[in-house]
Amino acid sequence: MGKLTDTTIKKLKPTDKCTPNRPDKYSDGNGLQLWVRLTGAKTWVVAYRFYGKQTNITLGKYPTISLKQARLQAIEMQEKIRQGIDPKQAKPNAVLFGDAATAYHTDRNPNHPANKNRHTVVNGTYQRDHNQYNNDIAPRLAHLDINAITPAMILDIANAIESRGAYDMAKRAIRQIGAIFRYARDKGIYHNLPPTDGLAKRLSKRKQTHFARLDFGQLPRLLHDIERSKCNILTKLAFKFICLTFVRTIEMRFMTWQEIDWDNALWRIPAERMKMSRPHIVPLSPQAIQILQTIKSWGLHSEYVFYNTASKAPISENALTSALKRLSYQGLMTGHGFRGIASTKLHELQYNHEAIELQLAHAKSDKVSMAYNGAEYLPYRVQMMQDWANLIDGLTDGQT
Repeated sequence: MGKLTDTTIKKLKPTDKCTPNRPDKYSDGNGLQLWVRLTGAKTWVVAYRFYGKQTNITLGKYPTISLKQARLQAIEMQEKIRQGIDPKQAKPNAVLFGDAATAYHTDRNPNHPANKNRHTVVNGTYQRDHNQYNNDIAPRLAHLDINAITPAMILDIANAIESRGAYDMAKRAIRQIGAIFRYARDKGIYHNLPPTDGLAKRLSKRKQTHFARLDFGQLPRLLHDIERSKCNILTKLAFKFICLTFVRTIEMRFMTWQEIDWDNALWRIPAERMKMSRPHIVPLSPQAIQILQTIKSWGLHSEYVFYNTASKAPISENALTSALKRLSYQGLMTGHGFRGIASTKLHELQYNHEAIELQLAHAKSDKVSMAYNGAEYLPYRVQMMQDWANLIDGLTDGQT
């Protein structure tokens, strides 16, 4: 039937087919129906199908609920259904998870004008988390009522990420979703405990794997191959820098000029950029400082040190991986492998174990003090890092 009008509705009477249990039904579109009962009462009903189940919602009687009001309510319900929300379960003015997430990420965005004078996370952390939200979380949760999200839904997201072999990213997704729920609770738009509690423990245990790496004796050849390769100069310097500092690749890739203490030749990495969420200090040898000064003279970017002007972003993990692959080191060496090489050689040279572990920013073991001080063993570590840089120089000079 065509759409109803007030004139048509006023003229409607129960037909001969109308019974107490089977009212006459007149459709107006978007699932909206007017039911005319045997008594002559006229009632608005929205009929819809949700996950295969046919359901009806009664809006009220006509003319208490006008035709216009009924149509608007029907449209709102269809929108909720499209978003994956059962109108029967949705509360009035339901808050979508995506709206809470947008507000959360806006508050963390260091480049947002509203955050100009506020302390937020560094841009690298913001971009990492925002990208994960857009790629893995938003497609499944953004359109849902925040109160309708269950632990099972979140675990499905984490399991999908984990199936790609990205165990740490799966845990990070759970943490981010939990942070959005806590943010919503702080803003007064969510009033329960986050449904993420305990979910990380339900992920399958990751087997300990070690990054592929060469032995120290193979390092001279690798450094020679990198230097003689057709890699762009920034990638070559990135390899040299990570060899000298043996930081994690993500720490190097998102390194900012602001983190460099030129006066004391130290690189101070803030806690939010570290795997263990603790600030980290990296003594910079003159060799490392020279690399930084060379890059700075190019003026690639005002914030990031290792910045790819072609992609308009910090150097990617793939830049190092692809370079090693082209040099026939795939499966033999990774950017992360420099850490293992340094750790093994420094231990062989009998440098202090605690100092090495602190420099690697490893989690504290039972044998190491639980009280973490980023400046601990600093004079010793400064000398150790200088000795390491001199050792690397010796390799490239063919002296070792």
